[in-house]
Amino acid sequence: MSTVETTIQVKITLDENNIPQFSYSQNGEISDGSVVVDCGQDIIYQLVESPGYAFTGAGFLTPFNKVIDSVSVTDGGQQLILVDEDSVSGVTSFQLILSCATSGLLLLSPDPQVVNKGIDPA
Repeated sequence: MSTVETTIQVKITLDENNIPQFSYSQNGEISDGSVVVDCGQDIIYQLVESPGYAFTGAGFLTPFNKVIDSVSVTDGGQQLILVDEDSVSGVTSFQLILSCATSGLLLLSPDPQVVNKGIDPA
């Protein structure tokens, strides 16, 4: 894993029609869940106040563009870690994939993005 970490808190609630609503925050500020990267880092999505939900993975629209190097689920499904070594410039869109204890169906998030600003000249 990289030494730099960005943590995004993810909260899932149901609206009056039982439609899941995702909210994201980073450093106490409301966020859209996206991250801009200018050095290699671990991007951690942490479930908060969302009992019954667990991360199972992430699905990518462009899984082979090398923006994200690996994905892991930890802490009993409460954390999803995207490793981005920032080895290429580019953008990747993805959806968080979660299980729900009250249903056998999987839940997909709206699509946050990771934007790699570029390779740091060494």
